[in-house]
Amino acid sequence: MNSISLPKHRLEWLDCLRGIAALMVVVLHLWLSLLSIYKLSLTGSLKIISYFIFGYLDFGKIGVVAFFLISGYVIPYSFRGKTNKQFFLNRFFRLYPAYWVSILSLIIIIGLPPIKDLLANITMFQRFLGVNDLIGAFWTLQIELIFYIFCAVLHYFKLLESDKFIFKTIVVLIGLTLVIAFLRFELDKKLPVALFLALIVMFLGLMWRRATLDKSAFITKPLVYKILFGFIVVLLPITLLAYSKDYGYNETWYRYFFSYLLALGIFFVFSFYKFVNSVLLYLGSISYSLYLLHAVFGLEFTVIVLKFLKTNNIYLYVVIFFVLSFVSATLCYFFVEKPCVRLGKKIVNRLNGKHNIQSTDK
Repeated sequence: MNSISLPKHRLEWLDCLRGIAALMVVVLHLWLSLLSIYKLSLTGSLKIISYFIFGYLDFGKIGVVAFFLISGYVIPYSFRGKTNKQFFLNRFFRLYPAYWVSILSLIIIIGLPPIKDLLANITMFQRFLGVNDLIGAFWTLQIELIFYIFCAVLHYFKLLESDKFIFKTIVVLIGLTLVIAFLRFELDKKLPVALFLALIVMFLGLMWRRATLDKSAFITKPLVYKILFGFIVVLLPITLLAYSKDYGYNETWYRYFFSYLLALGIFFVFSFYKFVNSVLLYLGSISYSLYLLHAVFGLEFTVIVLKFLKTNNIYLYVVIFFVLSFVSATLCYFFVEKPCVRLGKKIVNRLNGKHNIQSTDK
């Protein structure tokens, strides 16, 4: 665990928060798997546990919203001193290699999916191509890509550094999300409310960084508090309108509402108190690989292992699930993520060097 060294300029509380977010997603998927495989009777303490994991709250959603807040806090600053080309090259080497490893692992374990589905998923834009995700957790990555593209457009037009434009953007997004939620309710169509909610919390993360680290004269803490309060007030009718009807994902308005509230609360508590812990730092470092691979090795491969051992012991299932999830994530982090990130940085630095030489020649 001590062998994982993080650059000193990193905000370690963010890495710890990443670790918690990833763990919450993992715990949710484990719980749903246990309910499905072992047909648990939700009585007594199990009923109380279920209320917290996937009842009145949703651990997975809390973790995902925390990830979106972190992206808003971090991603816009990745554009500083870079062209859009350099940014996307860095992101490509950060996201795609581990992502492709998860797809390859799934193919090895459960077999080859339809070629159309495979080719679409390789792009990470499968939902925009009308194809389902091979792994359920992939849906959040496509929202991340939308945020990257949005930021790239703002960066191109030199609006990403404009505090007033960022403020106007989040206000428009909040109003637009309320309208889309209303239309979803009235038209009884599954309009993408979750996408716009994700963009809102990402821009909240961005505003909070402007107010705290940049000490912006316009985006101040009191202004962020006002936006946050306004968003929470509007979040109630948004969730009531958008998630009072189940479209097949066990959707209930209160699970969305309280999960968003708790995710926001956890993010701001970590921001204020800067919690840092070596275990959470470790989880944060492997969080992306853990997010991708727990569904493959933790869920799919654990079932195969138990069949091989000719047992269906629930406690053994849980132990093997966590061991395979963390081991696969750690291996992917050290042997895929880190080398590919370094390679991406080398390529970007070379391109940057060539660009500077050409600028000097001119």
